[in-house]
Amino acid sequence: MSEKMSATQSVNQALAKLEAHAGLNLVTELNDGSALAMAAELDASGEGAHGPLHGLPLIVKANIAVSGMRHDGACPPLRDNVAKADATVVQRLRDAGAIPVAIANMHELAFGTTSANAHFGSVGNPHDKTRMTGGSSGGTAAAIGAGIFKIGIGTDTGGSGRIPAAFCGCTGLRPTTGRYPGEGILKLTDTLDTISIMGSDMEHLAMLDAAIMSESAVEAGDVVRIRLAVVRDPFWLGINREMGALGKSVLTRLKTSGVTLVETDAPHIESLTEASGFPIALFETERNWQTSAMELAGLTLAEFADRIASPDVRGLYQQMARGEMPGEDAYRAAMDQHRPDLQKAFADLFEQTGADALIFPTLARSAPPIGETEMIDIDGDSLPLFPTMTRRELPASIAGLPALTLPAGLCADGLPFAMELVGPSRSDRALLAIGRAIEALLN
Repeated sequence: MSEKMSATQSVNQALAKLEAHAGLNLVTELNDGSALAMAAELDASGEGAHGPLHGLPLIVKANIAVSGMRHDGACPPLRDNVAKADATVVQRLRDAGAIPVAIANMHELAFGTTSANAHFGSVGNPHDKTRMTGGSSGGTAAAIGAGIFKIGIGTDTGGSGRIPAAFCGCTGLRPTTGRYPGEGILKLTDTLDTISIMGSDMEHLAMLDAAIMSESAVEAGDVVRIRLAVVRDPFWLGINREMGALGKSVLTRLKTSGVTLVETDAPHIESLTEASGFPIALFETERNWQTSAMELAGLTLAEFADRIASPDVRGLYQQMARGEMPGEDAYRAAMDQHRPDLQKAFADLFEQTGADALIFPTLARSAPPIGETEMIDIDGDSLPLFPTMTRRELPASIAGLPALTLPAGLCADGLPFAMELVGPSRSDRALLAIGRAIEALLN
C-alpha cells in the first residue's frame, strides 16, 4: 500500500498536472510560491494539528479573493486589483488545511454560461477539449474534472456553479443563499450570488461544506427513506431526447433501489422565475458595478465597460452604463411580489409532495462545441444558448434554495451526464446526505 503524499508532494503534483493541461486554459494565475510555503508548514506540523482538509490543493475562481493574488474576475481593467486578504470562505478552508494553489479562469466577471473568455482564452472541457465547460465557474469545474484537484470553489448566480460541474463531470453544490459568507467576492447581485463548492465526488463535497461551516461531514442517508419529486413541468422540459431518456433510466434505478418517487407538475414556477430573474439580476448588477468600477479600477461604469475583453459581457455592461436595464419599478415588483410568490410555490410543492428534494437532469444536452456561444442545438432546433442552459437552474437561485448536481453517467458522445437535486430552504445537509446515498446508484 502506497504512503499518503505529503502536502508538498500534493501541491507539486497539482502544479505538474496543471502544466500538462495548459491547453485547456484552466488558470489565470498560479499561487505556487505561497502554496509550497504553506505545504511545508503543514508537513512540519504535528499529526494533532492536521485539519480535515490537510494538504489538499484547492483551486479558486478568479472572482474570489486569495491574499496576494489578482482579484480580477478574469477581466483586464481589474488586472491591478490585488487581494489584501482572503475571502472569508478561502480563509476557513485554509484554516482546515486546504492549500490555494491556483486562480481559475472563468467567464469574464461571471456574467455568462460558457467560460469563453476573450482575454485568457476559452476554458476547454477535460473530456473533450473541443467542447465547452459551461460557466461561469468553468476553470474550477474543468480542473476538478481533469483530475488535477479534488476540491474547488466557484460562484453561482443563475447556475454558474452547477452548469460547469455537470458539463465537466464533478459534484457541485449551490448552498441555501446566505449559508456561506459572501465577503471577498466580486459580486454581480446581492440577492442571487453565492459561493458554490465543487468536488471530485460527494465525499469531498461534504468535506468542503463541513469545513466552511465548522461542522462534521455529512454521512450517506438511508436510500429507502428518500422521497423525491419528479416535477415534469417545468424541470423536465426544454431538454433533448437523450437527456430525457438518461434521466428516466436514473429514475428507474432509484426506484428499484427503494427511493420513493412522486410525479407532479408546477408550471407556475417557470412563469414566476421569468418575472423575477432578469429584473433582479440586471438591476442589482448595474447598481453594484456603478460603485465597484470606481472603487476597484477608478473608472466610471461606461469607461469600465469599454475595457471589458469579452464582447458579450462588454455589450451588457455598456447597456448598463447607458441605463438600458430594468428600472426600479420592475425590480421592486420582482423583489416584493414575484420572488416571494416563487418561494411560496416551492414551499407548497414540498409540502404537497412530502418530498425531500426535486430531481431532474441538470443540463439541456451534453457540452456543445466550444465556439458555439450564442445558440445551442436541441434535437435539431437552434435555440438561444443562455436561457436554454439556465432554464432549470434559475428557479433555485431566485428562491435561494440549495441545489446539488452530481454525475450520473455518460452521454452517447462520451461526455458527462448529470442529475440535479433541489431541496427546501436550509436543507443543505439533508441534500448532501441524499447525494451521498444515491451517488453510486446514479453511475
